Amino acid sequence: MIRLTLDDASLSTVRLTFSPLWETVGSLGILARYRGAAPSPYTEWARRVRARLPLGLIRNLVEPLRQSDPPLFPSGFVPVPDPSRNSLAAELDHVREMNPGNPGADRLIGLLEEYWDWAIAPHWTSIRSSLEEEILFRGRTLAVEGAEPMLTELGGRIAWSRPVLTAPYHRDLDIAVSQSKLLLVPTVFAGGIRLFLQEHGVVAMSYQARATGYFHVLTARGSAPETEDRLALLLGKGRAQVVRALDAPKTTTTVAEALGMAKSTVSQHLAVLNSTGIVWKQRLGGRVFYQLDQSGHALLRQLGL
Repeated sequence: MIRLTLDDASLSTVRLTFSPLWETVGSLGILARYRGAAPSPYTEWARRVRARLPLGLIRNLVEPLRQSDPPLFPSGFVPVPDPSRNSLAAELDHVREMNPGNPGADRLIGLLEEYWDWAIAPHWTSIRSSLEEEILFRGRTLAVEGAEPMLTELGGRIAWSRPVLTAPYHRDLDIAVSQSKLLLVPTVFAGGIRLFLQEHGVVAMSYQARATGYFHVLTARGSAPETEDRLALLLGKGRAQVVRALDAPKTTTTVAEALGMAKSTVSQHLAVLNSTGIVWKQRLGGRVFYQLDQSGHALLRQLGL
């Protein structure tokens, strides 16, 4: 368990950012942690990746991550995320700069680049869009209500009870965070491994983004269960698909991309669902987000969804 005791100065500097490298490490954690079928929402992603991942990457990345001695990632190899480095290439370039003339680091960087192409790159556009929306919503709470309400709403077994923030971790850590920045890093793959780093006056911790449900929509396969068919009978197939996609706030464009529908079609479905009170909409900046309203959640509960 991580227990962070935050002073007021640190609370005032809470920020959020995403990291392709942290996302990559988290996804490796899923493959390393679950030798058989991975749990939802990672089941289909893990099955597909295992079926096509080169054996060399399994031997040199996945299997070593299961071991603690020696660790796959040496101390200091994975840096604290920086918003100015928002691509995997930029983050790995930074790692190279921090490890000049280190053959071991160069080899590990090459393996990560190859793994990214196989496992993450096919999904990255959608994952990144979801993480940006996550940060936008958490950032709105942070800006309007302050750090404490935002920390309270993180979920995923993360708990805030002033002045202590606790989160599950593979070992016990009690840390007083004073005059430091707390950087929260949402990741889709936080179910594999929680990352926690301290570096140059910054404390950074990953947490499970709500985007995980969206990722599940992208990677699910097979026919809809019987209960979902009942939803389609009530609303129509297209509107039922839109309702199931709104597990977290999304824009019309995001829903359209996730479902493979025309944006105009999704817009029509959302307009009807909004007018009936099943979903609500909210404008943030130049974008409009939609999410299930209370009546929408009640409908799904009634159908056992």
